Amino acid sequence: MDVAPESVKSRHDYLAPVIMGAVAILYSLPFLIYWDYLGVGDWELFTTMAAIPVREVLYYHQFPFWNPYIGGGNILFAHPEVAVLSPFFLINMVFGALAGLKVQVFFTFFLGLWGTYLFSRKLGLSEVASYMAAFVYYGSTYFGLHYAIGHMPFTHFCFLPWFLYFLLKSEENWKYVMGAAAAIFLMIAGNGAAVPFVYTAFFSGVLVVLLSIERKSFRLIKRYLFGLLSGVALAAVKFIPMTIYLVENRWPGMPDDRTPLNLALAAFTSLDQYLFRNFGPAQKWGWHEYSAYVSPVVLILALVAILYMFRKVWVWIVIGLFFLVLGLGHFSSFSPWNLLLQIPGFSSLRCPSRNFQFVLLALGILGGVGLDYLKDKISISKRVMTLIMILLTAGVLIGNFIPDLRAFRQIKYKKVEAVEFSKDFRNIIGRKDDIYRQFQANRGSLVTPWLSGYKDSRALVTPTNEVLMEYVSRGQAEVTRDFFSPNRVIYDIEPVGPGSLILSIGYDRGWKAVDGRPIYESNNLVSIDFKTEDSRLELYYRTPYFWTGLVISLLAWAVWLFALFNGKAGERLKAVLD
Repeated sequence: MDVAPESVKSRHDYLAPVIMGAVAILYSLPFLIYWDYLGVGDWELFTTMAAIPVREVLYYHQFPFWNPYIGGGNILFAHPEVAVLSPFFLINMVFGALAGLKVQVFFTFFLGLWGTYLFSRKLGLSEVASYMAAFVYYGSTYFGLHYAIGHMPFTHFCFLPWFLYFLLKSEENWKYVMGAAAAIFLMIAGNGAAVPFVYTAFFSGVLVVLLSIERKSFRLIKRYLFGLLSGVALAAVKFIPMTIYLVENRWPGMPDDRTPLNLALAAFTSLDQYLFRNFGPAQKWGWHEYSAYVSPVVLILALVAILYMFRKVWVWIVIGLFFLVLGLGHFSSFSPWNLLLQIPGFSSLRCPSRNFQFVLLALGILGGVGLDYLKDKISISKRVMTLIMILLTAGVLIGNFIPDLRAFRQIKYKKVEAVEFSKDFRNIIGRKDDIYRQFQANRGSLVTPWLSGYKDSRALVTPTNEVLMEYVSRGQAEVTRDFFSPNRVIYDIEPVGPGSLILSIGYDRGWKAVDGRPIYESNNLVSIDFKTEDSRLELYYRTPYFWTGLVISLLAWAVWLFALFNGKAGERLKAVLD
């Protein structure tokens, strides 16, 4: 498709944020009404994960490096699904984690809808057709059900259309490529550094290559690479320690995962998008991983575009078909899914049906082109045709929202009640469905929901299920914990002689002793030797490579701002990008 010039921009475009804000309120209202309720699925997990860094900053006055509350202790800042440097983290600081996540749902619906609208306008669609494309994509059950089940990292897909929009916009003014970099930074700095970032990089790369073939120019590829790598550099403080940790602690992907054809057909065409729908043994994941309902109206309009505007929309036809086949997963050893998992950085992917969101985006664009084609071909008054287009677009929106509404009712699952906070932190056995309440009481749960990248539960547990906080494994000593905080612990010790102490803290690189003595791993736990003359042991944790990443991030931001405001540097960068 040809990219629309700036002159296409209409005064109606300035209404877009208002309209998209209203639609975002509609979609997020069920979340906001039940302000103090945990939803089903992963709401318990991700509310806890959002609350932990808030407590560390506000109560312990520490930078949130370490998480003592999940599985006996795990990384925090370096985890790809924990937001610390994101603006959304500030919302959590103000409103609290649970309410903050509900507000985040509103903002990400708004950003996703508006960004898709702007991207569609940049592709040359009319205002009404661009609204339809936005409703088909970000107003879909795909995002509605993922939000309803508590997949908070998926909220950061809202930056994908902005990345694409700024890439195309940069062809008018190179400075907009900085906007593309900012979109990637926000995705990584938030809790979208795993699934959203990987899929954004891959999908955008495929689209950019196809557009470059269509235009017979590689300029857009250069801008894509610059925007992507610049965004990574801006977020290096998070990206570098995160990447090194994930390389050292890989979690397995699922190359044999597949989406049966009958399930895929229901995902796109059935009005029954019940959050707990079950197709039987062939369904490996919850229905939220498959749901991608698209209105029959959109399918008809997309078919019109394919039949009558093929040369204009071939890129989106290829995109739609490719990601549909990719979403079917492992149907042969040479399926796109199996090949994708051979690429470094993609080997841990699972749920191939997550690619269906890009089929929806392709159908949204194709449907918008079909709508604009009919607008030009049907001989009726412009006002009547505009009214018909608006009614069709509103019908698409309502048709998406109604199946979502059934899932949104699951937000009112469990009311959060006040729990007394204990200053004495301790690990307990716990339950998967009770980790947030235990966190409120300042208790770490050893039994927790699965979280990608985290290690199995590590703790000192006796045969009678008593959880110890420390254990003298060699020698003899009286040990008393004098001070606890997530990043720093202090013990008073009275040794009879030299020996070793095992702490109920999961071992990861980054734990150090203040006096420089070695910290080592014993049974997956932090261990330290003591001497006869010792009276105090003090340990602290710092995310490995944090300072390296911070230096690179600061340099990247300095270069970014220098190029943006310095004329000569800007001209040189423009020459490189062109």
